[in-house]
Amino acid sequence: MQSRRKVEGCLNCGEVREIAAHGLCFKCYRREDRANERKFAATDRHNPGVLKEHKKMLRGFASVMGGLSDLGVSRTDVLAIRRALEPYLLPISSLLALASESEEIPNAVNGEQKSGDRFTVHTMSRNGEES
Repeated sequence: MQSRRKVEGCLNCGEVREIAAHGLCFKCYRREDRANERKFAATDRHNPGVLKEHKKMLRGFASVMGGLSDLGVSRTDVLAIRRALEPYLLPISSLLALASESEEIPNAVNGEQKSGDRFTVHTMSRNGEES
């Protein structure tokens, strides 16, 4: 026995054809499917954003920075070493934010801001005492 698909008018083009799914003929269904694939395609496999040699350089730089951290090297020495490495990192400079001469990195993490308000998990009672 052969299973035959329903033959109706396509909701998109209106032609009477075999219906693939969602009331669309195969032509319209595949057209919509390909459009969705292009819309959600994040990478071009033939032109990667990070080349293999760039990936190798990034991995090496991360290893150096991790090693400096493991050794407990001071912040000023880390910045000096990073500046010494900058000529070697030029091919990947667009992937890194290179340290400038007058760079001062704040101690805040991810944009933390100091607040003048005192934070507490306790609630204040009506007479002003913590409960």
